[in-house]
Amino acid sequence: MKTNRLKKNAATALAAVLLGWAPPGAAATMTAGVPAAAGAAAMPPAAPAFVSLDAAGARRLVAPAAHRAPTILALWSAECVHCKKNLALFAAMAQAEPGLRLITLAVEPAEPQLGAILDRFGVPGERFAYGDEAPERLAFAIDPDWRGELPRTLLFDGRGGATAVSGVLGEARVRELLGVGAAGGAAR
Repeated sequence: MKTNRLKKNAATALAAVLLGWAPPGAAATMTAGVPAAAGAAAMPPAAPAFVSLDAAGARRLVAPAAHRAPTILALWSAECVHCKKNLALFAAMAQAEPGLRLITLAVEPAEPQLGAILDRFGVPGERFAYGDEAPERLAFAIDPDWRGELPRTLLFDGRGGATAVSGVLGEARVRELLGVGAAGGAAR
């Protein structure tokens, strides 16, 4: 009898993991979508979903007044190798500096592989992707001086200042533009 219950719990856990399914009434015994009785370890929280951006949302996103803390807005695409270098750096900085906000904006429509890329680099924070409007219109709303080169990074110092930079960045340059000192301390 005990063996059958273990098999049933294992099958239920497998279904929960693979299908995101839980048996009726199992909500109280679930841990991150996996039945607690199955003995499974808690799963990490789900990554944030992508928000589709329109031109009005893009203008709000890049308004310096919207950023009251040092913030990195990383524009990137799945095909951009250099973007991934920046994403890895920015993820490490965001994890080391609790007051630093990291926002990513995929300059393409949201696709499942985009989330997987950010997850692979451990990128926290809000995730945006181009919506249905013309890409040129969205690019202009983000930065009228931007001509589409990637990676593109907008850095907000949290005091109303903003700087846009194209290319791969080093940590010292990012800290300088954000107005923060060494990891864990602010240069304000």
